[in-house]
Amino acid sequence: MTKPHIISVGILEDSPDMQAYLAHILSSEETVKIVFSVTTLAEAMAHIKNKDVPDICLVDLDLPDGNGADFVSYITQNTDCKALILTVLGDKVSVMSGFASGAHGYLLKDTEPRQIMRHIQDTLGGANPISAQVSTHLLQHYLKNQTDAPQQPETIASNLTERETEILTLFAKGMSYKETASVLEISTNTVNDYVKSIYGKLYVNSRNEAVFEALQMGWIKV
Repeated sequence: MTKPHIISVGILEDSPDMQAYLAHILSSEETVKIVFSVTTLAEAMAHIKNKDVPDICLVDLDLPDGNGADFVSYITQNTDCKALILTVLGDKVSVMSGFASGAHGYLLKDTEPRQIMRHIQDTLGGANPISAQVSTHLLQHYLKNQTDAPQQPETIASNLTERETEILTLFAKGMSYKETASVLEISTNTVNDYVKSIYGKLYVNSRNEAVFEALQMGWIKV
C-alpha cells in the first residue's frame, strides 16, 4: 500500500492563540507535519537558514520584529518553499505588498478551518488562493493598470523576450524563483533581473499579477 505524501508546513504567527488554532487544524490531518511554529521573523529565518525548509509556510504580515513579506520574499527567491499569507490585514497596501513579495496566495484569518487545509493543498498544486476582499484589491489594481498603460497588449507582448516568456510560463506552473532558475540553468539573481524587466513591461508589481496578465492576454499557455 502506497504511503500518503506528507505535507510539511511552517507557521510564522505572532499570536499564541492563532498559533494554537493553526496547529490544531493541521495536526488533525494525518498527511501534515509541522516543521516549525514561531512568532518572530528572526526565528523563521533561522529555521530556513538551518535547512528546516517545509513545503509551504503560513505567514502573518504584522510581526514584532518586522514584516512577514520580507520572509516571503526570502523563501520564494532562495528555496522551493511556497508562501501562503494568512493575516488580518486586508487593506490594499498590505495586499499589494504581500503579492509583490512573491506570495503564492493571500488569505484573511476569518477563513474557515476546513478551507485553510484545502488552500494549502491547492497552493502546492500550483493554484493561488485569495480571499474575496483581497481579490477586489487585485481587480482594482489590474483595471487601473489597464487604464494607465500607454501600450497596447500586442505591443507589450512583442516586447517580451523569449526568456521572459519562459519565466512567466514556469511561474504560471507554480514554480518558485529557485525552481525556475534550475530549469533554465541560470542563477536566481538572473531570474530576479528578468522579473524586474517583466514588471516594467506589464505595469505590474507582483509575480501573480504578471502571470494573470499574461494568461488573460494569451501571451503564455500552461
